[in-house]
Amino acid sequence: MGYVLDVAYRHDQEPRHLRTRDDVDAFVDELLTLGPAYRAATAYAVEEGSDALPDHELLIGAGGQTGLGAVRYSGEHGTWYLQGERVSPDGVRFAYFGTAQEFPADAEVPLDLVREALWGLLTSRGDRPDGMIWAETD
Repeated sequence: MGYVLDVAYRHDQEPRHLRTRDDVDAFVDELLTLGPAYRAATAYAVEEGSDALPDHELLIGAGGQTGLGAVRYSGEHGTWYLQGERVSPDGVRFAYFGTAQEFPADAEVPLDLVREALWGLLTSRGDRPDGMIWAETD
């Protein structure tokens, strides 16, 4: 058995399992079509069939109108977010199960980076994905 991403994002949907890059792309595309209460999701890289609790979480947000999203990784050594190139004066928020999830004001990144972060979480088996600009946060 290999690793899968378990993603949670809607009240009426069981956590979904993502196995391939195409699964990741399709999932982000689906987030863009959902209403404003479901613009964020949590992802965990888990060994398929295991009951072990993950020691990490990747929270993503996706904005259909802006083409931007946000990514926050939490693990046993701290919490980081993908740092974008600009600061949003209104802050960065995406709704997760109807509740606003706050990100730092400079956390908006292109959706391609959101996709890469999800894929990187899977390929690293739950470690913070490499090759991206992460900033530590609380």
